[in-house]
Amino acid sequence: MDWKPFEHEAPGAELFTKDEADECYYEFVPDFVEETGYLPIECRECYKALIFWTYNKGNVTRFRRMLKSLPVSIHGKYDENVVVFYFKARDKMIYFLDILKGEMAEFGVEGRIQWRVSGRYWHNRYPQFFKSTKELNPVQTDREITMKEWLKRKRIETT
Repeated sequence: MDWKPFEHEAPGAELFTKDEADECYYEFVPDFVEETGYLPIECRECYKALIFWTYNKGNVTRFRRMLKSLPVSIHGKYDENVVVFYFKARDKMIYFLDILKGEMAEFGVEGRIQWRVSGRYWHNRYPQFFKSTKELNPVQTDREITMKEWLKRKRIETT
């Protein structure tokens, strides 16, 4: 099954999540890490909330009904194994997970909630930068630069 994206816009509510590709410079990360010796700030500030769920018509219907009731605006995607929400801030993700837990119980959505630092690929490729799936082990430097700054210095255009 392919990923199915979803959105819920609560009128007047802040968008809590981000789109997966939003400010993601995936293809440049290896060169960045090789040159700087650390993961980009953008990668370290990307989290995902997950619902490992029972995929069936009834659960998807309850999930869609639940989305409409959420007091925050969110974007995400799901497949037959998991629902994924991406966040730029850990505190917003944790707040959302509290809301999500209650809403899932109220609407009878079957699943188990988890969260982690986003980027399993980076966790596998650069394990030295991760204490666990939920914690990073940042390299301390005098002056960190963002991926955007690095790309600008390299005169690399992104769209």
